[in-house]
Amino acid sequence: MDRGFKEELRELMKATNQTTPPQVFIKGRYIGGAEQVMKIVDEGWFGDLINGLPKKKAGEVCDGCGDVKFLPCFRCNGSCKMAAAEEEGRRTVVVRCTDCNENGLVLCPLCS
Repeated sequence: MDRGFKEELRELMKATNQTTPPQVFIKGRYIGGAEQVMKIVDEGWFGDLINGLPKKKAGEVCDGCGDVKFLPCFRCNGSCKMAAAEEEGRRTVVVRCTDCNENGLVLCPLCS
């Protein structure tokens, strides 16, 4: 999982006193686990909760990432490493790519 998403999820989970997924958040608001969500569905409130969220047509897939939401980094090709030349010493040093996450991935520019 992307480190940024993992940290965001960890912070959100602190406020809920829950530690095991699935925990559902809609529009940044904590809804609950599977049982709470099913109760909301049974009571007929789920439609109200998701009202206004972007809708995607069935079978519609992102042309860029195939709905994976991530692509290999365009700068380092997913290796997380880049060669940087030091001018004075004329030697090449390998440095961490600053564009991608720890997995060498970037968010899809078309659907993210």
